[in-house]
Amino acid sequence: MSPVTALWKHWASGSLQPIELTAVRKTVLSESGLLSQITCPHCWHRFEPAETLWASAHPRLYGDARLGPDVQRRFLPTRFDAGGNAIDSQGSFCSEVCCPKCHLVIPRTMFELRCIFYSILGSPGSGKSHMLATTTWQMRQAMGQRFKLSISDADPDSNRQLNESEERLFFNEHPDKLAWIPKTEKEGELYQPVQFGDETIWYPRPFVFVVQPLADHPQTEQRDEISRAICLYDNAGEHFLPGGESSISPATQHLNISRGLLFLFDPTQHARFREACKADSSDPQIQGTGRSHRQDQILHEAANRIRTHSGLAQQQKYGKPLIVVITKMDAWAPTLWPEWTELEDPIRDSKQGIAGLDNTLIEEVSHKLRTIMAKLAPEFVNAAEGFAEKVTYIPVSALGHAPEEDPETGMLGVRPQAVTPVWAEVPLLYLLNQTSTGLIPSVRRSAV
Repeated sequence: MSPVTALWKHWASGSLQPIELTAVRKTVLSESGLLSQITCPHCWHRFEPAETLWASAHPRLYGDARLGPDVQRRFLPTRFDAGGNAIDSQGSFCSEVCCPKCHLVIPRTMFELRCIFYSILGSPGSGKSHMLATTTWQMRQAMGQRFKLSISDADPDSNRQLNESEERLFFNEHPDKLAWIPKTEKEGELYQPVQFGDETIWYPRPFVFVVQPLADHPQTEQRDEISRAICLYDNAGEHFLPGGESSISPATQHLNISRGLLFLFDPTQHARFREACKADSSDPQIQGTGRSHRQDQILHEAANRIRTHSGLAQQQKYGKPLIVVITKMDAWAPTLWPEWTELEDPIRDSKQGIAGLDNTLIEEVSHKLRTIMAKLAPEFVNAAEGFAEKVTYIPVSALGHAPEEDPETGMLGVRPQAVTPVWAEVPLLYLLNQTSTGLIPSVRRSAV
């Protein structure tokens, strides 16, 4: 019997006394490689492997109390095969493991690898979906070539929406025609309904990736220590408006477990930025009558939620990194920061065989952007630096150029063949550098 089989079988059976259970827990966990605590990426419930439910596989076992009649029934197993997979009541072998609270499927890698949660937030229309698609695409390129790390989908079905967005931009069959990434709605494919009695709770669908060293990584012998699961969320911007979250839609509670925050500040939604750029820009997001959002208020709302749920006192500052991602750089930088076209690549090769981040360059850029922000959006700078101990300002252009307006629909789209992201991967790489030892190293700039 494998250690994993022993672990789930002994714990699920309930046949052991507390002292025996403790001994089995320590012995089997040390041998199995399973984490002692798992955090559900859907509802953020923390539980022990012994509490894990499984999704039945037999076609007669449809209908689940939490997920409805069209979903395979969840159960706590008492029988396992030699490989540690549960056997349902009809004798079918099962493969999917689920959260004991929300009953949603959890990637099995999250039982073995430590997971890092990151939250992406911003106002409606700030470009979260576009940036997330270009970020993950650029990460897939840079991780293997430069950092000697593989990045893969922990659950292709859960990441399906994100993969479709990547395909629209980078694998489009009609690269010369306008394409769109659908706006993230408050409900829809990126949210999952779970029934608790008479109440339906909507949870955001996570994007989960596995990052592991490749064979030519110089520290491949430390594979277990370096490897991580990374969990990201793409919420509708409306969830971050004051009053945008309720007990039936706790969509932003991942803020409380995140190792860092990526706040997307959109200058095209800020009146003073638009006014400063109008004379020199033809971008429809600058010239149009775009809606302005009080983005400082959205950050204040996120800060209040974090303080409320984490018990952080009002006078205490948030101790994790806050990365302010200043989006749509191609729209505002030609006027306000002309040297943006000469922006260096912060990913630099090193003598150790893997690339690293030039944090000095990133911090120099952050200082320059803070000066621009303090002049045009001082209320946001005050909100960010009043909340977090460390704030870094990083510019990004997810598309590399202005979108075009479709004459028939009036919607703004982009021609995939013209997509050239600028620094799209840098905020997430920098966040990994700051919060996960050994995954993304730092490098010093060579002396001239």
